Amino acid sequence: MLKSDALTHSRWYTTGDTYPSINIQSIIEIEKELEPYDLISLVFLLYDVPETALQRLIIFQRVYKDIGGSNSNLLQEWARHAQNRDMWKHQFLEALITCQIYNVVRKLGFNVAAVKKQYQENGEHFINPMKKLLYKLCENIDSEKLHKLKKTLSTYSIDTTMFESCELIFLDLMCRKFIEVQQYQYAQKITGNEYNIENLAKIIENFSGLEEFAKQLRDLEAMTKTEGGDLHSHPEVPPSAVNKDELTVKEDKVEDKFTHKMFDDTFDLINEFMGKLTMDGLATDKLNNDTYCIKNPSKVGVCYILNQEDFHPSKSSIESKGNFKPLDKRKGSTKDKLALEETMSKLNFEVITRDNLDRQTMLEDIKNVIKYRVHKYHSMFMLCILSHGIKGHVYAADSVKVKVEEIESLLDCDEVNHLRGMPKVIVLQACQVSNEDQYQDVDLAADGPKYYIKKSDVLIYWATAPDYEAYRIEAYGSLFIQILCSVIQKYADKDHLCDLFLKVNYIVHKACTKLCCDQLPKIESTLKKKLYLKRLA
Repeated sequence: MLKSDALTHSRWYTTGDTYPSINIQSIIEIEKELEPYDLISLVFLLYDVPETALQRLIIFQRVYKDIGGSNSNLLQEWARHAQNRDMWKHQFLEALITCQIYNVVRKLGFNVAAVKKQYQENGEHFINPMKKLLYKLCENIDSEKLHKLKKTLSTYSIDTTMFESCELIFLDLMCRKFIEVQQYQYAQKITGNEYNIENLAKIIENFSGLEEFAKQLRDLEAMTKTEGGDLHSHPEVPPSAVNKDELTVKEDKVEDKFTHKMFDDTFDLINEFMGKLTMDGLATDKLNNDTYCIKNPSKVGVCYILNQEDFHPSKSSIESKGNFKPLDKRKGSTKDKLALEETMSKLNFEVITRDNLDRQTMLEDIKNVIKYRVHKYHSMFMLCILSHGIKGHVYAADSVKVKVEEIESLLDCDEVNHLRGMPKVIVLQACQVSNEDQYQDVDLAADGPKYYIKKSDVLIYWATAPDYEAYRIEAYGSLFIQILCSVIQKYADKDHLCDLFLKVNYIVHKACTKLCCDQLPKIESTLKKKLYLKRLA
């Protein structure tokens, strides 16, 4: 039986039966003990033909799901086919080490440290290096990223919803020729096909924490195209190829800069500011005719809340992005959504909430809500969008920019004549940092537009003006939305909306002064009258 000292030779493999412990019968026994995910990984690495691997794994996935177990014979079939090759036992052993199935390596009588040194440090490859890199990429794709990857691929008209593991998705991409991975055997290529991995690299570089893998995929592809490139000595990719310090989620830095106690103190201060606000001139406001009418106090209007919290790259965003960073999850946005739902429901608005819509669905849904859910007996329509953004745009969940001007035009098109003369309010919580050293709302934020608003009876309220940032923390939500909801709940029956927004501006300014940060909400209005959220007595 092979001992660890035998593994120190530079050419320790032979064409003879060096490893009697690796045979068809031992592989049959090993397969019975493997976890399903380990079996899938081994098939991914060992099978030469992706169509065969995918077909067998689809059947395995279905059978395992139906009966909770299966005598799949997947490795046995591979071994019977591969045993005619001189290096098949080396392939199997390298696959076990790559998948870190060390208990099986030990059962076969090998020294794990010595085998790891030979396959990883000495750089001898018996398995396709690109497949090994793709496997390690799979190991770094958690369930959240896998869900996003499926959504991204759907924008390329590739349906991978049936697959429960990343390896099956990659096999499917190989079968579709979306990516191409040449067949490979030690010391020779089976086919003349080159790697073609660029489609996947473009997608992966748009996932936070996976950018380095995109570079490594391209580097390995380039190596095969370079004359004299030696795949067999290609350096092993470490199990976690990502620089953890560089790619720490910025939300953690938000927590570092703004502690919970600071926010507790700030929200206490907000309550203090709100208590000091005065309400001058209310008596005359109630009697003037320059006020939009509340037609039905029990059905004031419709409030549509679009919460864009989770983002995924799409074909459109990838092809048009230029030098653009992935959009991170907007942690804490659900807090804002719930606060808005509670606030507007108490004011007798019909609240409609949507989460994570792509650009096309977002525009279609807003249009349908306006067309079919807003009626003449309503007194106003309110649209609240919580998302990332840049100047004059907000981002849809598929990472595609949507012009606020385009959204505004939906409120005044020919199909919605019943909205003409009705006040329309757009509240935009969208955030941007222009400097990576600042730790405000993750990575992107809204810069207010500079175009002239031509639509009438429209009030747009931006969380931040140009060149300012918007702040958000997971445990509390955004300063802007939380203060807005607090002000509305306390003063909606006392003052009109523009004055309420001014009070929000004042409190946001005071709160940000305490936090030593800058944020200044911006109001843009073509309203012709005062707009109240409740009918005044």
